Amino acid sequence: MENIVLSLAAISQAIQQVQKVAWKGQLDEAEALPLIKSIFKFDADSIVELYSGSASLTTGLRMLRNQLNANGNERNAEYGRYMANILTLQRQFEKNPEVQSILSSRIEHSKRLLDYEDILAANVISSLADSYTQSISNLPLRIQVQGNPQILQNKLNQDKIRALLLSAVRAAVLWRQIGGRKRQFLFQRKRLCETADQLLRQPVY
Repeated sequence: MENIVLSLAAISQAIQQVQKVAWKGQLDEAEALPLIKSIFKFDADSIVELYSGSASLTTGLRMLRNQLNANGNERNAEYGRYMANILTLQRQFEKNPEVQSILSSRIEHSKRLLDYEDILAANVISSLADSYTQSISNLPLRIQVQGNPQILQNKLNQDKIRALLLSAVRAAVLWRQIGGRKRQFLFQRKRLCETADQLLRQPVY
């Protein structure tokens, strides 16, 4: 259950950063770094290693726990829509080998930029955004991002949002691979919350 919760926390953290960029034009680099790094890691032995420790997903764990604990109107509806859409995108991605192949090739291209660019450099983020556009954007579902129209018109902000959504889909693929299912939100909500609480109390660095 820990790995399932960590993968959901990664999606949650990506959603939170998408919201910050879309509404305020701000990106918290410390929060985004483990998410963007995960896109380039193909050989991590565990999800904790993939995100360089559960502590790096603290914000996502809190957001996930709060959403699971909330009742009715207390829930963040925008968060809920993003989460539902990302999990749907994962299913569409899983069923489309052509899109998988295109994305893999594009990420390899982006990875070469890391030889001389910082991982959060504009060129790298732009390349990841292009990877998203050339692959996941061609799936039937298109995520509609809500935010400040002026901020959303800025290309750098668009690139950041697409790169973050790419990291969210990456986490959703992991979530599915390790046994994540939508029904767990209904039938194992308490266990998900308890696991998130435990990970917050005993973070791994």
